[in-house]
Amino acid sequence: MRISRSIGFFTVFSVVILFAYDWIGSGSILAKDSTRMPVSSFPVPTTEPALQRTLDGFISELRQAMAVESIPGISLAVVYNGQEVLHTGYGITDLDNPFLVNDQTVFRLASLSKGFAPVLVGMLVDEGILDWDDPIVKYLPDFRLKSRTATNALTIRNVLSHATGLPRHAYSNLLNMSVPYREIVPRLAKVNLPHRPGEIYNYQNVAYSLIGDVVEKATGISYDSLLTSRIFQPLEMQHASVGFAKMSATPRAAQPHARKSSGYYRLDFRDKWYDVEPAAGVNASSSDLSKWLQLMMGEHPDLLSPQSLEEITKKQIGVSPREGVMRSWSPMEDSGYGLGWRNLVKDGHRIVFHGGFVNGYRAEIGFCPESRIGIVLLSNGSNQFLRDALPRFFERFFNQRIAS
Repeated sequence: MRISRSIGFFTVFSVVILFAYDWIGSGSILAKDSTRMPVSSFPVPTTEPALQRTLDGFISELRQAMAVESIPGISLAVVYNGQEVLHTGYGITDLDNPFLVNDQTVFRLASLSKGFAPVLVGMLVDEGILDWDDPIVKYLPDFRLKSRTATNALTIRNVLSHATGLPRHAYSNLLNMSVPYREIVPRLAKVNLPHRPGEIYNYQNVAYSLIGDVVEKATGISYDSLLTSRIFQPLEMQHASVGFAKMSATPRAAQPHARKSSGYYRLDFRDKWYDVEPAAGVNASSSDLSKWLQLMMGEHPDLLSPQSLEEITKKQIGVSPREGVMRSWSPMEDSGYGLGWRNLVKDGHRIVFHGGFVNGYRAEIGFCPESRIGIVLLSNGSNQFLRDALPRFFERFFNQRIAS
């Protein structure tokens, strides 16, 4: 079945439902495959009415936004007190070949991928293989920045906190042109350094991905293999993977879309940015990321020590509250970047979070360590709702707690 690329969500959904009876009657895939069917949400503990009201209100907002913006699909999960309390999906995976989105639907994570690198490093720190303040050249002796002093001073901590001394987004433009990562790294030696390593936050993608090379050199195992064996498998993240080829081979994965005045249209699924695996190479479902959130909120000290978890999530360097990704949270008492994760303090609450956008996918993840609540939202079309979704969710939750 082919559907116009610019058709809105509810039109598509109606078409799917109307044809469902024919598919079921003919013994088609819809009758046999539960991934075409809606999924129910986990029940919320009745001992937390504030949480129940939070989820009810947030889901109502989400569904309204999907109708207004004609968003193709959104999958989400919420974790509270170490347990998944909500998992669900809305919309469709693909305007051209629609399946219903659920919590098992796989999306590109874009920059949510960055959060995995420090956890993998933290595990190696726990084992004495790496140290947060190890120089990069200890493992990559041929690596160069323009200044010899800066080259020798650059550490794992600097790379993971975007405090490399390089200007913002150094050579991200070449990633957009599909220039291979291996060809870009030597060019960093020609870039003027406006700051010393560790001095100023400037967001990176190419330089951030040096951590994959460090990990591989220190262990003799590829970065993607380590993510799989050390994180995905122990957490039973059954749909998680790394790379373009894995995503391309994933059945019924969410496909990318872009928006125009008449609605969304299907984009070609492309390999851009997959070459920087630590920065943007992970694929996963919201069900996978609910397990990931549990680790990030301290539920797996057997995998990652509390000391390393605290190092990852605490503020390492300041970030201006005027930066685009921070504005939705304004006003706030503090804002910064940890190791692979953003963090801020708002109304006395510490929030650890990150967002991602690439090739028509948008993703948001965040949690409050002290209140032990976290949420992940994955979408296959960039939209206004996700831009402010995390601030709205946490504000609603804390307000409901006060009202209770």
